[in-house]
Amino acid sequence: MKITQVFTLGICCILICAARDAKSDTCMDTITNKQKVLSFYKQMVGQRKTELIPEFIVENYKQHNPTVKQGRAGITEMINYLKTLPPPPQDAKSPIVRAIQDGDLVATHLDISFLGRRMAVIDLFKLEDGMLTEHWDAIQPLPDESGKTVTATNGTTEIDHNASTENSRSIVDQFYKSVVNKQSDNLFIDTAYVEHAASVIASGVGLAGYLSEPDRSVKIHRLIAEGDFVAAQSQFNRDGKTFVFYEIFRVANDKIAEHWSVEQVVPDGVIAEDMF
Repeated sequence: MKITQVFTLGICCILICAARDAKSDTCMDTITNKQKVLSFYKQMVGQRKTELIPEFIVENYKQHNPTVKQGRAGITEMINYLKTLPPPPQDAKSPIVRAIQDGDLVATHLDISFLGRRMAVIDLFKLEDGMLTEHWDAIQPLPDESGKTVTATNGTTEIDHNASTENSRSIVDQFYKSVVNKQSDNLFIDTAYVEHAASVIASGVGLAGYLSEPDRSVKIHRLIAEGDFVAAQSQFNRDGKTFVFYEIFRVANDKIAEHWSVEQVVPDGVIAEDMF
């Protein structure tokens, strides 16, 4: 099997030996969707237990990445490929940096290293009755960040569950509306705002400037919020190509205080809407 055939979930999580333990997300001993996803990473990807596929994946599982087969067949192929590779070290650090749950959607933010390359990944899963039914993702190679205090994936990781989820979602939604309408973003960006996205930093124009560059035409598909964190799934155009664009915002005191993103071009010959 070629590496490109497992460019998504398998490659993204290949170094996982154990997803971080679920914390205080249970209610009356019922497993949450976030816990189910973390368990999927641990048992299916990390421990490569193909026999557990029926416990995690519905038969008609929908894969929105064009490089992976649909249904359980795609997951089975990916895990069987992982079995041909050396197992991850016992002390390997989980690449899962953040996990955000909003109803039947779970977004995860990963920092992985593979074949000498470091990449940032955002996965998005949809679940129904505790089973994974759909998957979306984006992956972006990262520049050398040696010695940098702020990197593409570091920063705040713990969700503040005392924060209002709906308020956080509203702040991000209003920010995007201000960008689309070419209005000032000063009402929504904190003075101590920290930018982690390599592409935004390299642009030199700030987040609002990056999003409102000519011909970018950002389109939001989903906002996934939990506490003070909000993940946005969107797309934009640049140089005649469409990009899948995932962002994570941290909101504090009614302002956007921190921002991460992952962007990936839609492959030639693929209908952009099929990736959403």
